Amino acid sequence: MMKIKTILMCLAAVLAGVEVSAQVAEMEVFPQGKALAKTYEPQFIGSDGQQTIFVQMAGRSKKKMELVSYDMEQNELVRVLVSDDKEVKCYGGYINGDYVDLLMAEWKDNDMRVYRDRRNAKTLQVAMEPQSLADYKGTKGDKMGFTLTVSPNQQLLAGIYIISRENQAAEVQVSLYNRELDEYWKMDSRCRRLDYMYVTDSGEVILGGYKNGTYTFYVLDGENENEYSFDYSAKMSEYKVARYANGKLYIVYAHSGKESDNWMGTQVDYIGSICYDTKHNMVSDDRHDITPLEYNRMNNIKDEAKVKKNDCRVFYMNLVQSIEDKNGYYAMFDQMWRVSVNGVPSEFHRNGMMVLRVDNNGKFEWVKTFRIWNTSTWEARSQGDYRWIRTEKGPLLVWAECKMKQDLPENKPIKEYRQINSAGMLTAMLIDSKGDMERQHFALNAKQTLIGMPHRMETGDLLLIIRGTSRGYFAKMKLK
Repeated sequence: MMKIKTILMCLAAVLAGVEVSAQVAEMEVFPQGKALAKTYEPQFIGSDGQQTIFVQMAGRSKKKMELVSYDMEQNELVRVLVSDDKEVKCYGGYINGDYVDLLMAEWKDNDMRVYRDRRNAKTLQVAMEPQSLADYKGTKGDKMGFTLTVSPNQQLLAGIYIISRENQAAEVQVSLYNRELDEYWKMDSRCRRLDYMYVTDSGEVILGGYKNGTYTFYVLDGENENEYSFDYSAKMSEYKVARYANGKLYIVYAHSGKESDNWMGTQVDYIGSICYDTKHNMVSDDRHDITPLEYNRMNNIKDEAKVKKNDCRVFYMNLVQSIEDKNGYYAMFDQMWRVSVNGVPSEFHRNGMMVLRVDNNGKFEWVKTFRIWNTSTWEARSQGDYRWIRTEKGPLLVWAECKMKQDLPENKPIKEYRQINSAGMLTAMLIDSKGDMERQHFALNAKQTLIGMPHRMETGDLLLIIRGTSRGYFAKMKLK
C-alpha cells in the first residue's frame, strides 16, 4: 500500500510542477483514464475519495439520464438508468453516508412533482420509494415551475414553487431542506415578482424583485414573512443579492453606461453597492468607477495605453458571482461574449476578471483586476466555467490558462488560451479580505484542460476533473 501511495505522490510531483515560492495548495494526481476524456458537462453529485458519482445524459438524443460511479482512475464501477423521460430533470444531489440523494422534478399531464430519489451509494440502486417534496395538480393552461437556491455553506436548500393557474393570480411557495432533502418548513409567500432568491446559512429565505426604481423583497423564516421596499434608481445591466445579515440586505450591481439601447454590449462604467437596513429603513450606497488601468486589463491592453476619450466603459462585463463572510462580501466580474458565424454561435470568450471587496456598511474596501483570456468552441463553453470557491482563508479560484502567462508580469498583455488546443497550466489563486493574493501554478499535459470548477469532496478536499482529446484524469487538491 505504501509503495502505491509513493508512486502516486511521485506522479503528482511530476505532473504538477509546483512553484515552491507560492504554496497555495497540494495536488494529488490520480492515474489517467478515459471515461471523461471528451466530456464537457458531467453533472457532479459527490465523491468520497474512493468513488466519484455523476449524472450523465446518454443515448443518441441525450434523453437517457444515468447515474454513474467511477473509481479515482476513472474506471466505471456502476451505471444505472434514472429516467428516459425528457420531462424529468435532476437538480443535483449529495452523497449522504450510505445513500445518494437526488433532487428530481417531473412535469406530466399539466402536473408537477418534485421528489427525492434515494439510492444506495455503492450499487446506485433505488434504496427506498421516492419521497415526494411537492405534488401539484393542474389543468390545461396552467403553468408550473420550480427553482432552487443553495446557502453559502452548501448545507441548506430553498426550493421555490411557482404555480400560475389560468385566470388566477400566481401562487408562490417556499420550502427549506437540508442536504438529505428533509423538509424543515414550507410557507406561502406574497412575493409575485421573483427576480432574485437567496438563502442564508441560518435558514432565512429572501425573495424579491426590482421594478420602476423600487426594490421589494420578502424575508421568510418558517414562521413569519416580512415585506420590505425601498427606492433606488440606477441604470443597471445586472444585479444580485450578495448577502443578508443582521437585518441588512446587500446588493451589488453593474451600472450600464449605454448612450443608446441600440449600442452593442452591456457597457459597464461603474460598479455599485447598495445596503438597506431593515431595522432603520435606511439606504446607503457606494460606487466604484472603472479606471483606465482596469479598462486596459479587462481588455488585455498594456497598462500604460491611453483610453480613447477617457471612455472606460467595458462592453461585455458580467456579474459572475459573490461570496460572503462575517465581515462583508466579495463580488466577481468577467467579460464574456460569443462569436457567431451566419447567426450560429461558434466561439465563447472570457476576457479579464475583476474582484472587489465590500464591508459590513456596504462600502468598497478594494478592487483588483486580473488578465485572463480563455477561448473555447461554443459547444465546449462549460470548460471555461470557472467559479470562485469559499474557503476559510478567502475565495479560491482554480482555472486553466495559457502556460506562457506564468513568467509574465501583470502589466503585460497575455496570450489567448484556447481550450484543448493551447499549451496550458492550472492556476490556483487565493485572495484574502485585505486583498492579499497568492498564486500557484500546476503543469498540464498537452491538449488537456480543466472542466468547469473544482468540486467539494466529502473529505473536505477539492476534486478537479481534467479532460483531453483521448484521456482524462481526476486530481485532488488540498489547501495548505
